[in-house]
Amino acid sequence: MPRPRPPYHHGDLRNALVSAAAQRVEEGGQEQFSLRETARSVGVTANAAYRHFADKSALLAAVAASGFEELSRRMVAAMARRGQTADDGNTATGRLRAVGRAYVELALERQELFRLMFSPSGLSCLDGGASQILGPTPAELLGEVLDDLVAEGRMSRERRVGAELRAWAAVHGFASLVIDGRSGLQTKTHRADALVAMLDFIISGLCEGSSVTPRSSARRPRS
Repeated sequence: MPRPRPPYHHGDLRNALVSAAAQRVEEGGQEQFSLRETARSVGVTANAAYRHFADKSALLAAVAASGFEELSRRMVAAMARRGQTADDGNTATGRLRAVGRAYVELALERQELFRLMFSPSGLSCLDGGASQILGPTPAELLGEVLDDLVAEGRMSRERRVGAELRAWAAVHGFASLVIDGRSGLQTKTHRADALVAMLDFIISGLCEGSSVTPRSSARRPRS
């Protein structure tokens, strides 16, 4: 009699599924996403995938969580680079501009992932769902920068209350308008100028009464 076939073993099947799923989302959007096809693409059956994810929504939530983790990494890297430039130097306003740019850059470079991150599946990650975000979240990093604005005397403690939502809404709205192809934001130059002006708008609103030089009135930094 033939010997029984040993169970399939994958060194890190969960991460392989998340990576493959992210690629499929980028290629066809979450509406056309299939857990079964994703499992097949990494050489396993759907049943093997179900050992790690209860259903399609759980796998999409894990992909969204990976997107938030990438966004955090980009924000940290952007803040580190900011200290080496003349754009506000290594100040809280410079770091705030840096995280805003990082947010928009990810949205434009990985549009389908960005849409997934803020879909019901993705937002479950932010609400403490099954797929947790490893490391500091983008919201936590933004909060630290806003705290630094207060520490540097650029924003009052009163304005600090609820500042995350105001800053996030402006940057997220800008990114969404660009992705949707709104007029006035279709060329790289127009987008870069509008982004500088939008970040000035955020900082002016948060730091009303402080001496912050608008970057839109100076030479536009390279994107």
